Amino acid sequence: MDNQQGSTNKMNFKKQKYLNYYLAGFVDGEGAFPIQMRRTHDTKFGFTVTPEFKISQHKEGRESLEKLRDVFGCGTISIKSGQPNLLILVVKHRRSLTEKVIPFFRRYPLIIKAKQFRLFSEIVERINREEHKTEKGYRDLVELVFKTKGKGKRKYSKQEILDEIK
Repeated sequence: MDNQQGSTNKMNFKKQKYLNYYLAGFVDGEGAFPIQMRRTHDTKFGFTVTPEFKISQHKEGRESLEKLRDVFGCGTISIKSGQPNLLILVVKHRRSLTEKVIPFFRRYPLIIKAKQFRLFSEIVERINREEHKTEKGYRDLVELVFKTKGKGKRKYSKQEILDEIK
């Protein structure tokens, strides 16, 4: 009986490992690690750095988003604004990013989005170390944010953000 149970555990571990590699590949194709700079009037430098993990899928592909959310143990699935046939999984809590998302992709590395992920995780780690609370740390963080690749145009230029410091 023990031998059979051990064999079953080994199979389940193997299935989970394959699932995790599948999910990493899925994210490599469909996921994103956007970093937004949001204007805030109650912060020292006038902007807040907001890292998120996002992945969208047609509503018929909900199961993939649910599997990813289950593996991470966090995130919210909702209908993407203005696109009723598109679902989006979002993880925005920094603790979840730090403890769940980043470790997952370190264990199951991305290929196409490796650089994007590396910058993302470095930004999250710097925020966790509170480097953004000093002027130099904040400037360095803004420089890193503007190295990340985004789909759209940023609302504020790097110079506009840095000029708020003065």
